[in-house]
Amino acid sequence: MSKSTISTFELPQMFPDAESARAYFEQKRWPEGAICPACNEAKRIRARKDGFYRCNACLNDFTVRTGTIFERSKVPLHKWLCAMYLSLAALKGISSLQLAKQIGVTQKTAWFMLQRLREACGNDPTKLATLDATTHAVLSYRPADKGQASATIARRALDTCSTVS
Repeated sequence: MSKSTISTFELPQMFPDAESARAYFEQKRWPEGAICPACNEAKRIRARKDGFYRCNACLNDFTVRTGTIFERSKVPLHKWLCAMYLSLAALKGISSLQLAKQIGVTQKTAWFMLQRLREACGNDPTKLATLDATTHAVLSYRPADKGQASATIARRALDTCSTVS
């Protein structure tokens, strides 16, 4: 077994709690230290408790979850890591019911997690090759601005209504 692979037995030992998973994601996202997602400032960052950071340049509070698929999710990060691993290990994918049973969440939560993982990785199979590649895809993913999309749809609907009458 190479050092780049992790067995199902080793995963819970490596990430037994949310704190160890947070440290892993922070190291992958910010190898040289935390960077503010709002202003990209790296020098004026102050660490706070429980994984929170404050940018003294723009006074923005943020965590490793900010701006990723983990944002606004109450699911602990070690369960996200386990879901990422299980979706990688399954040859034909994993169902939300099976994932729910294996990581101890509801089926609805497991479905939500799988949807976000699929959205972040897209249709590129290379992003699902290893845990490191998937982690990079998940942490670098930026969701589309839903407000902008709904404003565009509303504008098009108004244009269509005005041309019909």
